[in-house]
Amino acid sequence: MKEITVPPVIAKLILRFNTSDNLIVMCRGYNEDDKNFTELVYEDDKDLDFYDKEDYPEFQLWWK
Repeated sequence: MKEITVPPVIAKLILRFNTSDNLIVMCRGYNEDDKNFTELVYEDDKDLDFYDKEDYPEFQLWWK
């Protein structure tokens, strides 16, 4: 698995328009988990405040 850190605006755009099962948008800080990354799913996470650095400090794209 390859991963790359991306700014919130890129994570939000990729999450919205991604059609590949091989590309995953991940977030550190989701559900107060500051150590692990959690996969984001558009239908569940489209209203996430991507710009809240305190609650969601890091986004990554992961390739399978």
